[in-house]
Amino acid sequence: MSLTLRTSPPAPRAPLWAALAAALALGACSGTPAPREEMAVAKTTVDRVTTAPDTAAAAPVELQAARDKLSRAERAMADKDYDQARRLAEQAQADARLAEAKAQATRSERAVNELQDSVRALNEELQRRSPPK
Repeated sequence: MSLTLRTSPPAPRAPLWAALAAALALGACSGTPAPREEMAVAKTTVDRVTTAPDTAAAAPVELQAARDKLSRAERAMADKDYDQARRLAEQAQADARLAEAKAQATRSERAVNELQDSVRALNEELQRRSPPK
């Protein structure tokens, strides 16, 4: 009695690897929750800063960066790239706050200048009214 071993040709492995890669990709996506809260906070912050007086004039670059990053974060959310959306939302919020701080610094500087002008004017008035020595 002789035994002959029949071997069948190996099954193609490409579909197996593709299925495994797809499963890993889906698993990675489902592990990161959507950053809904971060997106809402970023949008509220950017909207608030955009409508604040003098912000566009005091910090146009930072304000535009905040708008751009928020827009990119919204696209990342739509693409379900939640890590990228979270990062961009946080950056947009930081840029908006920087623009807000720059605008506040500009207003404060203007107020200081006005006070200095008032003090100078008062000193000049006092010198005019004081009798000569």
